[in-house]
Amino acid sequence: MPRGGKRKGTPGKGYTNRTDLGMQYTPQDAAGMATPAAGGVEAPRQAPPRPPVYAEDIPNLTDPTARPTEPISDGLAFGPGRGPEALQNRDPRNMETMKLKKWLPLLDPYVDDPETPDSVRSLIRFIRAS
Repeated sequence: MPRGGKRKGTPGKGYTNRTDLGMQYTPQDAAGMATPAAGGVEAPRQAPPRPPVYAEDIPNLTDPTARPTEPISDGLAFGPGRGPEALQNRDPRNMETMKLKKWLPLLDPYVDDPETPDSVRSLIRFIRAS
């Protein structure tokens, strides 16, 4: 006997096709009025067409620089230009890690717990090392 119990259909005999697929249903509310799904709301407007983008519009490596007065090493710790303090988008993870250090006394017992996942142990060690 196949898994799942006894078969209800007759082997070798096909089933009839669904007849409800060709019917038109109009959603109605309790009062019998057509709902917005039935066409009571106008279709959203299309967005205005975007201007085409051509390959010439995208800069490539052979194009002249857009910042001719700025050295290529600007923002690095060596070479001409400003140093790393010039970078405005600093990594916020360092500050967040410092904030997490105050919670280390509560997290330390989990480092030695055999049921603690390795990812949590690694996180606690990372916070401790920062």
